[in-house]
Amino acid sequence: MAGPVISARELSLVFQTADAPVYALSKVNLEVDEGDFVSFIGPSGCGKTTLLRVIADLEQATSGSITVNGMTPQDARLKRAYGYVFQAPALYPWRTVERNVGLPLEIMGFADSAERISRNLELVNLKGFEKKYPWQLSGGMQQRVSIARALAFDPKLLLMDEPFGALDEIVRDMLNQQLLDLWDRTKKTVVFVTHSIPEAVFLSTKIVVMSPRPGRIIDVIETNFPRKRSLDIRETPEFLAIAHRVREGLKAGHSYED
Repeated sequence: MAGPVISARELSLVFQTADAPVYALSKVNLEVDEGDFVSFIGPSGCGKTTLLRVIADLEQATSGSITVNGMTPQDARLKRAYGYVFQAPALYPWRTVERNVGLPLEIMGFADSAERISRNLELVNLKGFEKKYPWQLSGGMQQRVSIARALAFDPKLLLMDEPFGALDEIVRDMLNQQLLDLWDRTKKTVVFVTHSIPEAVFLSTKIVVMSPRPGRIIDVIETNFPRKRSLDIRETPEFLAIAHRVREGLKAGHSYED
């Protein structure tokens, strides 16, 4: 693909409210290349999710420009150029796992939906759970169903908004490892929102550190870890050094706000 998958230039967003305008994003400049795993990290309310929603055309920027796969976010959304995983799985309790995954395909009338459902459930290690209902699954398994659903159209870009934030640390570690394996196998470009420094460092090829509102990018940190990595990497000096830089960036962002 020629050019970056995502390119933002001087991107700002202001929400007009009854009391006063809310400055959510301020002059964001960012490029995400094909095959990157990019994490947005910052304090609550810093604009991480807002930036993800602008990429997905769920919010519109007030000024500046952004392209997704060389298109406007609106065109990218209409052409299903990305899959979106929300904080909560948002599964329909009356539909089985396979029917939840296949819902977008069903709506669009895809002829090969059964094959796609099977392939994506295998990608998230849920083969054999096709006939189960969401209430029969753990929280981590439900979120894996939502990832399979986001992959239904085989998009090149996967947008993920704190998908593991509500899960305990043990399950989160397992899903982090599985997500890395999925990323390596599919070669997707992933943009991931998190509050967790270890999660951001473990998963990413690039970490975008954001300041408190209005959200600015205060550091972009590239990692050089191999695509295939285990949780043991978190004990290495390289990992700890990057985690320290992220932490210092977050501290600096708070100081800048003060």
